[in-house]
Amino acid sequence: MHLAVIAAGVGIGAWALVALRRRLPRGRFVVFGAASAGAIFGCAALAGEVGFIPPVAWFVIVMVGMLVAAIVGVRAGQIKSQTA
Repeated sequence: MHLAVIAAGVGIGAWALVALRRRLPRGRFVVFGAASAGAIFGCAALAGEVGFIPPVAWFVIVMVGMLVAAIVGVRAGQIKSQTA
């Protein structure tokens, strides 16, 4: 599970820096930061450092959080300002 969290964090982070370059110039760093923080926190939670809930539940929470950050980044890049 550690490897999956790290791979997802690196993958989403790299994707955010490359794919969102034109659509979300400054906001791509927010997605990259969320993926990086998710990978670091996810590994700590899976190791048992955060004991509020079982590690499997942390895995699901971290993976969903990184997925939501990626979706928000894509959706924010698609929003166009409406002119009347």
